[in-house]
Amino acid sequence: MVTRIIERVERTAESPAQGHPVHEYPEEPLKEVHESPYRIIYAVSDTEFRVVTIVHFKQQLQQKD
Repeated sequence: MVTRIIERVERTAESPAQGHPVHEYPEEPLKEVHESPYRIIYAVSDTEFRVVTIVHFKQQLQQKD
């Protein structure tokens, strides 16, 4: 499983536009891709690709108040 997640992160880093917005944080510049049963949430800028967190689909993310 760890190998699959690492490979997914590497592929995503090469093409970060493939992800979709994180619905819990619509105002944030975060995207996510899936490697079942996990969500890989990341941020990307002109100079950086950063994995913010990896969570199981069943885990709830805290929504901003």
